[in-house]
Amino acid sequence: MSGFARSTRLIAVCSAAALISVAGCSKDKGGYADTTAKMPAATGVSVVDIDMGRHIGPDKKITDKTDDFAPSDTIYGSIHTSGTATNVAVVGRWTFENGTAVDERTNTISPTGDANTEFHVMKPGGWPKGKYTLHILIDGKEVRTKDVTVK
Repeated sequence: MSGFARSTRLIAVCSAAALISVAGCSKDKGGYADTTAKMPAATGVSVVDIDMGRHIGPDKKITDKTDDFAPSDTIYGSIHTSGTATNVAVVGRWTFENGTAVDERTNTISPTGDANTEFHVMKPGGWPKGKYTLHILIDGKEVRTKDVTVK
């Protein structure tokens, strides 16, 4: 086979592959459909809810839900997640009402459905009265917050 014949054949094969690829795409708004918008988040994990309380069970669920705490309490947050992923970093960042950082921890989870992760803070000398917020971050993005009050 001559070099010209090989080049012509290669061009024909590549052109056919391109046509098949383009034919498989659906049109949307004058262009090809953006399939990334329909894909789950990169981690595959979403935060369903956050429960707060003074005690937590072995299943990492709050046993006495409350949003009001005494200065001497340990404050627990149970993060209910849904989804499947491997080695996802979930960050729990606690702040005081003036924006001051109180604590930050990272838990690495590998859920295969619904799961609970816990974050807690305690202060031996007691918490100043006011509002505290637990910020939950996944992939470096804040996905949910929960406020509690120390009275």
